[in-house]
Amino acid sequence: MAFSIRTRLTFWYVTLLTVSLIGFGVAFSYSLFKIFMYRVDNQITSVANMMVHTVLKPTGQIFLPNDFDIILERFFGIRTSGNYIQVLDAHGTVLAKSSNLENTTLPISQDTYHAALKGLTSYEVVSIAGKYPMRVITLPVILNQKGMVAIIQVGDSLEGVQEVFQSLFSIYIPAIILAVITASAVGWFLARKALKPVAEITDMARRIGAENLNERLNIAVPLDEIGRLASTINEMIERLEKSFKQIKQFTADASHELKTPLTILKGEMEIALRGKGEPVHLKEALRSSLEEIDRMNYIVRNLLDLAKMDVEREALPREKVSLDRALTERFEHFRRLALDSGVHLAILRNRHLVVYGDQVRIGQLLFNLIDNAVKYTPNGGHVELSLDEEDGKAVVRVKDTGVGISAEDLPYIFDRFYRVDKARTRDVGGAGLGLSICKEIAESHGGTLEAASEAGKGSTFTVRLPLADAAGPA
Repeated sequence: MAFSIRTRLTFWYVTLLTVSLIGFGVAFSYSLFKIFMYRVDNQITSVANMMVHTVLKPTGQIFLPNDFDIILERFFGIRTSGNYIQVLDAHGTVLAKSSNLENTTLPISQDTYHAALKGLTSYEVVSIAGKYPMRVITLPVILNQKGMVAIIQVGDSLEGVQEVFQSLFSIYIPAIILAVITASAVGWFLARKALKPVAEITDMARRIGAENLNERLNIAVPLDEIGRLASTINEMIERLEKSFKQIKQFTADASHELKTPLTILKGEMEIALRGKGEPVHLKEALRSSLEEIDRMNYIVRNLLDLAKMDVEREALPREKVSLDRALTERFEHFRRLALDSGVHLAILRNRHLVVYGDQVRIGQLLFNLIDNAVKYTPNGGHVELSLDEEDGKAVVRVKDTGVGISAEDLPYIFDRFYRVDKARTRDVGGAGLGLSICKEIAESHGGTLEAASEAGKGSTFTVRLPLADAAGPA
């Protein structure tokens, strides 16, 4: 059975309080008992020592008249009242005892007797029928010439000590029970009050769904743990709202981009079917349909690349990739195309730099950037490539003298399906996904992709990737 946090907090609070009170009571009772025993031991020890000097003659004989305790107290001023006194010979036989013992005797165990034979003084608690427990001292009387000649036992009733502890327990135990009940009520109230914002957060969070992600938790709480929890949930909802908007936009754009070639393809097919079947018209319709199929294939392939990178961002292979070699290979691939387009393609600087990453993805990143630069640079323009090291990072720059990008469009060029000039982009076969893929690749490798451009004067795309020696394998 799962208990609520409020119940568990109250339980642990009450349990801790109960254990603390019981522990305090035990420690206090033990200390008080030791104090009482210390005082009783001092008192009976004093009486036993006085008995030794009073009843023992210098010759070693024991002088014990009848009712010796009364005589000692009345004529010699030795206080014996309240004490139980017993004198034994060396063999453990009772020689005399105080009048208050009447027909009973103080017991002496074998261990105590053997300890007395060794000259050791013993303290113990004994019980006598009809009387309270007693604290008894067993003191051996030893002479140098004769050894042990007698054993003196003095006992004091623990009736007063027992009554004190009974009174203490009769007060302390109900006090503990009352304190635990009070603490339970107070703890339950405080836990409920402290956790009330959590219940409100739960109710509000339950009401927020995909259709109202614009709502936020609005709870007046201080910046404590619960306040930070509410702030974190609001930040999470904000991220979810942004993700939902991106998904909706992405879905709408993808549907539009796929719908356009399908519409054209359908139109071409209908025209071909309604035509007279002349080979020239049929061939033109098939050529146009093939272009649209290629365009759809390009869009779908890029969409699959983006989806795969979104899922496998943390699982990309990490191997040493020589950037200078990858840049040279892409340069050689585009050199003929650039020459046919009347664009001067050149490598200004190509240092030997190594990064960790996926060789295929990095090659795709360079391919897309160079491809865009060549496509959007008119006849007679220049595309310059460079690879250098800056601040411990490999920096690839692709600079062109093409049509450029306006300041209004520049912040959005990395958004999926965003196209600066839709008519111009369709002419060159773009779908607004190339730069998005480039940015995803750069960021998945721990790098960045930046763009600087001015309409009519060209663009510069800069890729920064951590060097292999600086970053180490992921």
